[in-house]
Amino acid sequence: MSDFLSSAKNFVNSAVSRTSWEAQKQLRVRNKQSEIDKLLEQRQHLMEELGQVAMNLYQQGSLTDSQLSRLCASIFELDHDLRSRETQLQEAKNETYPADQFAPGPTMNYAPPTSSSTQAPPNANNASYGQPQSAPNPAFDTQGQRCPQCGNPLRANALYCRSCGAKLR
Repeated sequence: MSDFLSSAKNFVNSAVSRTSWEAQKQLRVRNKQSEIDKLLEQRQHLMEELGQVAMNLYQQGSLTDSQLSRLCASIFELDHDLRSRETQLQEAKNETYPADQFAPGPTMNYAPPTSSSTQAPPNANNASYGQPQSAPNPAFDTQGQRCPQCGNPLRANALYCRSCGAKLR
């Protein structure tokens, strides 16, 4: 039995030792990766500074190296394209809805029934069909508010006209 306990103790000690070593290894790896990341960040800052100096020399006409001049010209053109696209984006954001362009056109073959028509259709189940309504429709404003664009009646608290799409508020 003492051999079993001794063996188990050695196994646990070995496992603890291995786990401790793995944890220390992970710390060393993380520290080195952090050092590498810091060096890469410093390198990126220096590359940006070098690029800025080269661009300044290029814009002043003082850059003599042809390869650097070609790269700077490409960057300069990309900057111009970027500004152009930003302007186009702003124009697209500022566009307004052309309500009159998409308004429904007049219908040629349809004439609405007159309000004095009291004749019911042959299959009418509703006895009051064709009769003027005594109560106003709750979907429309009782004050008779109309769209300023197309003149159609508006619902109470409407944000947009259902006919032409005009923004009301």
